[in-house]
Amino acid sequence: MSEHEPYYIYDDSELQGLFKKIIARYGNLQDANEKIGEIVKTSILRNFEEGGRPNKWAKLKDSTIELRKKQGKWPGQILVRRGMGEGLMGAVSYKAASNKVVFVGNKDYSAIHHFGGMAGKGRKTKIPARPYMVIQDEDWEEIKETLNDYIIEGEV
Repeated sequence: MSEHEPYYIYDDSELQGLFKKIIARYGNLQDANEKIGEIVKTSILRNFEEGGRPNKWAKLKDSTIELRKKQGKWPGQILVRRGMGEGLMGAVSYKAASNKVVFVGNKDYSAIHHFGGMAGKGRKTKIPARPYMVIQDEDWEEIKETLNDYIIEGEV
């Protein structure tokens, strides 16, 4: 796997199996899913702050950096130019339900930055994949602890 190869598919089958067992036993996981949503959202924001995790995102083209310098917007971070205000970083949200947590990037350009592809006028500009909605290994441990606390202690 190359340094900038995106992570498109996540094997969360172990976690899904655990969810199914818990739902069968307890019914509604809304409270636990709210906490899981916060765990993952915090991790996603950290992905922005660190410029990609576990692998760093592809660097900006020199022409993009030069343009931003002229605009007085450099030095800066990749995908964080507008920060939490109106940019991609602030567009990450989630909805927790009784049986799942769904994450969304609420910008038209969310997917192209996560997955990469051709964009712009005539689709002539190649945007490298910079996967930002990546759940890190340490997140899975915290998610499992949250579910364990919910099951054993009855609280999150």
